[in-house]
Amino acid sequence: MEDVRKVLDPDEPDYAAAGELGEQALPHLEQLVRGDDAMLASKATYAASLIRGGADTVETAADSEDPVLRVAAAAAARNLPAERAQQVLRRLSDDQDAGIRKVARASGRR
Repeated sequence: MEDVRKVLDPDEPDYAAAGELGEQALPHLEQLVRGDDAMLASKATYAASLIRGGADTVETAADSEDPVLRVAAAAAARNLPAERAQQVLRRLSDDQDAGIRKVARASGRR
């Protein structure tokens, strides 16, 4: 968790470094996505999308009640394998929040 926090805590995270954390970081990223800090959770969502196997964490964010996490999931979906990205984007394309629908549509046009 210390390594994950070191990458995500700055205002401008080093997402290249986050992607290099590897699959062992995924449980920590999932924990952050489920946590109380929406800004850190949104960064964790995007970081998970850069790691092989991170789609489940992005889906957790897509299912969140917090619109900040749902928009992060929509933006992160473009980094997922096509089938998993479509699962996330289909769900978010019907979101009640127009901003989330907009980001989901833009992410689908990769």
